[in-house]
Amino acid sequence: MSPSNMKELLAYSKARRKKQAFQHYEINKIHGECSGLTDREWKNVKTRGKTSYTQSSKYTMHKMWRDNTQKYTLNQLKLINKI
Repeated sequence: MSPSNMKELLAYSKARRKKQAFQHYEINKIHGECSGLTDREWKNVKTRGKTSYTQSSKYTMHKMWRDNTQKYTLNQLKLINKI
């Protein structure tokens, strides 16, 4: 159902907000309201700080590509394109 004029749109959005509020109320009634973390949960949260990356990733980003910069002859390129 899509509203065709402004009055229908306002009524639709108002009804939708009421329906959504009621669903939220029902969920809170069953599960209880949201609360913050307990001390144990807070201490278990691990945040990673700034790190220096491993040598392997440095190798793959830089030195690995230096070895693969070969010059191809025209005949080699023609063979590669045929494959």
